[in-house]
Amino acid sequence: MAITPIDTHKAVKDLAAAGFTQAQAEALADLLREAQDIDLSHLVTKADLAIAVSDLRGELIRWIVGIGFAQVALILAVLKLFSAGPP
Repeated sequence: MAITPIDTHKAVKDLAAAGFTQAQAEALADLLREAQDIDLSHLVTKADLAIAVSDLRGELIRWIVGIGFAQVALILAVLKLFSAGPP
């Protein structure tokens, strides 16, 4: 998406004609120019989110499988302990 630059000189003239003081018009035009110059390249994109979700999904599956194996091992250990009979 291309953003066309703001003509700050025209903006100041238009604002002054609308009743703003010269200082107010210049300040507002400067703010508009600064807002337009903000670097948005560091924002997250949909592609970034898709990659993060797929990475998270894989890690979650690994955790669930690992916990499942740990539960099975714990259950087997408890059953072996109690199946041995009293000491």
